[in-house]
Amino acid sequence: MRSRFSVVLILCSLFLMSIPNDQFVGIADGEVTCCDAVGIDYYLLCEGEETGKGTMSPFSVDLGTENDVWITSSVSQLTEVARWSIPHTTTGSYPQATWNLNVNYEVENAAGAQANVSAEVKIGGKSWFGYSNTNPTYTPGLGTIDVSIDIDEEGQILSSGELIVVILSVQTLILNSPGDDAGIRFIWGTEEFASKLDATIPLVNMDWQPAIVEGRAVQIPVILKSGEGTAIWDKRAESEIKIDGVVVNTVMPTVHNDGVEVIINWVAPETAEDGVYEVNLSISVSDDQIQPFIGGFSYALVFGSGGGGSGSIFPDNEPLRSGGSQLSVKIDARVESGDRIRRTTQIEFEGPMATWMRWGLDNIGNETLDSRSQWRDIQGSSSTESSRNNDLVDNTEIQALETHLSGRASALKKFMFDGLMLEPARLLGVEPIEAAAAPSVEIDLKDEFGFTDSAITITIESLENIKIGEKRVLFDNFIRPQASTTPIWTELTIDAKLLTSIMVGTSVVDGSGINYQHNRLLATESLRVSSTTLNGEEEMSDFSVAYVIGDITHSPLISLIESLAIVILFSLVSLKLTKNKTRTGFWLTSILFTGVWGYSYFFALPLFIMIGALIITGFMMLSVAVITPKISLEDSLHDEAAYVSIMPLISLKRTKRTPVIECPKCLESIQVLTKERPVKILCKVCNTRLKISE
Repeated sequence: MRSRFSVVLILCSLFLMSIPNDQFVGIADGEVTCCDAVGIDYYLLCEGEETGKGTMSPFSVDLGTENDVWITSSVSQLTEVARWSIPHTTTGSYPQATWNLNVNYEVENAAGAQANVSAEVKIGGKSWFGYSNTNPTYTPGLGTIDVSIDIDEEGQILSSGELIVVILSVQTLILNSPGDDAGIRFIWGTEEFASKLDATIPLVNMDWQPAIVEGRAVQIPVILKSGEGTAIWDKRAESEIKIDGVVVNTVMPTVHNDGVEVIINWVAPETAEDGVYEVNLSISVSDDQIQPFIGGFSYALVFGSGGGGSGSIFPDNEPLRSGGSQLSVKIDARVESGDRIRRTTQIEFEGPMATWMRWGLDNIGNETLDSRSQWRDIQGSSSTESSRNNDLVDNTEIQALETHLSGRASALKKFMFDGLMLEPARLLGVEPIEAAAAPSVEIDLKDEFGFTDSAITITIESLENIKIGEKRVLFDNFIRPQASTTPIWTELTIDAKLLTSIMVGTSVVDGSGINYQHNRLLATESLRVSSTTLNGEEEMSDFSVAYVIGDITHSPLISLIESLAIVILFSLVSLKLTKNKTRTGFWLTSILFTGVWGYSYFFALPLFIMIGALIITGFMMLSVAVITPKISLEDSLHDEAAYVSIMPLISLKRTKRTPVIECPKCLESIQVLTKERPVKILCKVCNTRLKISE
């Protein structure tokens, strides 16, 4: 009997060994762990004095907008102050517990106030009441009112549509020594005035799904079931995932009907052996939460051979785009053929948006997706049909998306606006459908074809017609407005340039929120934004660089000719006016004139400003020339000394061509600096005056 049992055991072992390792599943069904109803602070938000508008949220990130209600006269009967509701509840049971309502207040223009404050809590068809102490006295200034409500029986929340409502009321209110506009103000909605309800109700359940193992790549899905939907993950204050005590950072959230599905991707090290692994997840929904929600499960994992890629098992549900992705934009725009601008826009991103893109490429044309999905309406082919959901992005799928976006400008506009959450016209300069030709699109996955958040580059090449005098943008606030609590883009890096041709230039350039450089050269005009990184909602909501293409008079070449003509004209007139005069003033003003011209031309000041500055400087030069007195012998010598000190290189060449005579008295060599004859010169050594007649 024992030997027969041994044979059966050996056969079973051989059968188990024959099962492919990459199909091993940790558990047969999902397992719900965490979390019973616990005390959670729900922050009061929105306009509570208007029925249906006041809400409550467990997320501290939702605080931000101050709301208040004034009571400016004494009250002798029950008067409702405000009400708030939890719009989305989590199904489950709630126990007997004491709930606490904490509301900020301010007494103004009165010596104090006496008030009897009450609160009512409604769950479904049941109600409970709580009261403050009888006529407590509230001193002037800021303070808080606390009302306790005893929930004296346990119950069930049967659907996420069941509302929980709290109503704040005043039974009596007496203002002591009131002045003008005296009253009590109840305040909520900001971090400074974080009024809240401490409620003991269920918030989230962790439903651990079967693990999937391919080689050494492990994917563990856990569904966070919550009435808060995807916000339970998006708006969390903190989270941590550990496998056998080691923190794992590769996490991909996806949409789920019951909330959000968080997929843990883990590549087991070569040293990891088959066995049971403990997986734990902890979540804190607000900064004030004392004890995080903690759940976990033990998985029996059997690893296969090979590295298993980088966790490239694609989930069934569409990943969330929110969570904070990094975006890098590089723009290279050049005037082409005199009447068009060719623009190459390179968009590179990583993070949740890159994960969403790879998942979408593997689901092109999938008609089972939600009707709002960007990927459902993209036309595929027989090749994409056969390769769909094969846990790998294939070249045919990339080509299908490139064709879809390149073939129809309206499709590119829709994908950028609804998919990438970018304003196409503000990024590409013009709407794709208004471009001179349908933009072409290339997609580069950087050789990462699995389910990963690694960088993706989309390159868009477009043409736009030049319109003289029409304002165009190099870029302008192209990130669509997004929720500050669940942003899609959290960091933006911009590198951009526009190069004109020799006969095309700009008449106006302006920008805000970002530094730019505008220069004019002989052959081109350059508008550049060096690589600049913007962070946060404020910086990423105000940045732009715009320009206006001017007529031919604003071109680099014509601007050079126009400005040089002014410089030469004023210089020649000044030279003529200083004949037989000392030219020290002329040389000094010529340096100023040259500096103004060089600065205004190189730094591409608008044409009218450049011309105006040159004319003003030119008249200064003429004024100096007019008021300069006629030259004497001594002035001539001082003028020459000034010339030598101001223009040393030119004067050095001039010295080589200047005649030299020898003083007959001291034998000193003297330069003859003028061609006029006869002329008298002075020997600086012996002070002898010499007359030269030839």
